[in-house]
Amino acid sequence: MPAGTTVARLVDEFVATLNQHGIAIDRRTVEQEMHDRIADIAERLGTSPEAVLREHAGRGWGHQMASGVLAQIRSDRLLPEAPIVS
Repeated sequence: MPAGTTVARLVDEFVATLNQHGIAIDRRTVEQEMHDRIADIAERLGTSPEAVLREHAGRGWGHQMASGVLAQIRSDRLLPEAPIVS
């Protein structure tokens, strides 16, 4: 089971991963999107956002989300030079 994390840590991982690939993104926007997504997940699971962070979101989750964004950027050819992170 994941050790749990915080929204701040997820945002840090997400922003850092994109920055490593030359993509700058507004931290506040990422933070709001994370809050919204976590709230959606919590609603679907019938639990609280805090429980999602504690029980389902572990270290590296922000990196995984950023990797998905990088893959979409490449797929949509928005920034063809953006590598896919594994």
